[in-house]
Amino acid sequence: MASSTTTPKFLALESLRGFAALAVVLHHLSYDSFLTNNSFARHAYLMVDFFFVLSGFVIALNYANRLSSKVEIVTFQRRRFWRLYPLHFFTLMVFLLIECLKYAFEQRTGVISNVPAFSTSDGSAFFANLFLLQGVVLNRTTFNLPSWSISVEFWTYLVFALTIGFFRLRLMTSAALSIGAAAVLLYLEQGMLETQPIFALVRCIYSFFLGSCVAFLFVRGSYRTGSLTALAFLACSVAGAWYLGGTKAEIALPVLFAVTIFVVAGLKQGSVARRVLEYPAFVWLGTVSYSIYMTHSIVGWVVTQVLRFGLKLPTVAAENGYVGVQLSREASLGVALLSIVAVLLTSWATYKYIEDPFRHGWPSRRRLSSRRT
Repeated sequence: MASSTTTPKFLALESLRGFAALAVVLHHLSYDSFLTNNSFARHAYLMVDFFFVLSGFVIALNYANRLSSKVEIVTFQRRRFWRLYPLHFFTLMVFLLIECLKYAFEQRTGVISNVPAFSTSDGSAFFANLFLLQGVVLNRTTFNLPSWSISVEFWTYLVFALTIGFFRLRLMTSAALSIGAAAVLLYLEQGMLETQPIFALVRCIYSFFLGSCVAFLFVRGSYRTGSLTALAFLACSVAGAWYLGGTKAEIALPVLFAVTIFVVAGLKQGSVARRVLEYPAFVWLGTVSYSIYMTHSIVGWVVTQVLRFGLKLPTVAAENGYVGVQLSREASLGVALLSIVAVLLTSWATYKYIEDPFRHGWPSRRRLSSRRT
């Protein structure tokens, strides 16, 4: 991605995206270990809001000057579609297969799952997912649970393209949209960051346009920050999720995330914090972060089935119908670590064979076009 000239890629922010994706993985790993059973992991759903803010920052830097015509807006939205949809479609098909396997198992054995096949992830949910509307119209999470966020982000991209493309006062427009969305959340949801229909979209608009506000401020001056400042804001972001998650004050966290992104983006060249965050392994985490986010539920399901039916371990059902496995704390830590490794390996594969090849459109068409030119 590039702006009208050339926008530098913020590798430090790429690493933060990877760490946030791993935090979401920990949030969904229901094992009783110190990695997963702590306040930060329990509230790591808030890292989705970090993704929204970061997306707003990056998209505004790269595309704000390239949305001045209908053709450019259509091109932008098509690029966003190809960035999100191929992996979403793949994971949707995997979870459709899982529902089919659950149904066949129930019919063959007479044993009904705590969440029966196609009871929640039904036909209407499938078509909502197919058209990237699951986070807009459904009052429940279905199929690939984390995908609700990419649904609302896709439509927020369109809001960004239309507003920034046709309004010249970009900072004021972004601020108005973010403040308006925050007011809705405060008035109707008492400041809670919900995933219910419409509110999920409002939540994304609030955080996304906070990120774009920060981007427009960032390009207005030459800001340079030191390692201690960056470390302080990163620590505040973690502490904020730890202590404010699940409370009415969590609506303030996207603001803290936005300031943190601003500070990290302005890290001085050669500073310790920048060198650490630009470590290649950390940057790679950011590169495959979308795959981490979208595939970890599949890996989690497979691991649970192996433990339940392969190793015959005892199970326990949660209130939401999720069936977990009873493990000691030591075993839980081992399973959590193995699950993370499996997620990383899976993410490497899906990035290499799905994300990257389809990033700019259908691969065969791109190859044919390049041959002609």
